Amino acid sequence: MESTVLKFDRTARALHWVSAVVIIWAMLSGILVSFIPSTAQSQTTFLQDVKQVIADFNVSLTMLYIPFFIWRVAHAVRTKKPSYSETLPTAQVKVAHLAHICMYNLIAILLVSGVLMMDRPFGMFGLWSMEPIVTDKTWLLFYFTIHKYSSYILFAFIIMHLGALVKHQYSGNRILQRMW
Repeated sequence: MESTVLKFDRTARALHWVSAVVIIWAMLSGILVSFIPSTAQSQTTFLQDVKQVIADFNVSLTMLYIPFFIWRVAHAVRTKKPSYSETLPTAQVKVAHLAHICMYNLIAILLVSGVLMMDRPFGMFGLWSMEPIVTDKTWLLFYFTIHKYSSYILFAFIIMHLGALVKHQYSGNRILQRMW
């Protein structure tokens, strides 16, 4: 007899998948554009144009994502989660909870540092624009560095998250069905 899988509510599931798409796109495209070498501003190449389009799109997308992330955190704090106690040992549940808290914190750090590291006007899909919040080059580099290394750490957490998902799915714990 198959046990019933308790799911996260619809809002939590929708916010999870929106987050997954935005974060994975931003990370993979960010990694891709980091391999495109910068050239002098007087030299415009096709790759530089592609890099700029992707960078502008990522800024717009993540600016649009910020309220969804705030909504997701507020919803996660206020909403009861499905119990894992019947399928996972208590230590694993605690580790998973800690990993999720770390990922939420890393995403918050990435979003804040991403805004603070902007050295040119930025906005959201041309709907509005704002001037950089920070103009001092030392602080811009500081926020860029935080952004860069936080993204590496979040990437490692995402790999662990996906690894745990695969491990549990193949061992019979229907973890994915809770978020699907």
